[in-house]
Amino acid sequence: MIRENEMLGESELIRLIEANAYPARLVDSGVVWVELEIVDPRSKAVTRQRLSKSAFADLILDWRERGQPSHSRELGSALRTIGIAA
Repeated sequence: MIRENEMLGESELIRLIEANAYPARLVDSGVVWVELEIVDPRSKAVTRQRLSKSAFADLILDWRERGQPSHSRELGSALRTIGIAA
């Protein structure tokens, strides 16, 4: 049962990245953390970061606030699905 929830969480994380055109790829995730490879849009440099799901939500919300395309209603629902109040 825990395994199914982890997979749903990964799918949701990937969907959030793609829906917001965030320049990153999900490498791995745990119950409360994610590991991403993030591409700097200017230099094209790739960095790997491990951060909490809450910090990940902040990244996505910041990206969205800077004018990147997203669907705010869907994003709020998705963040609640992975356990983050939006």
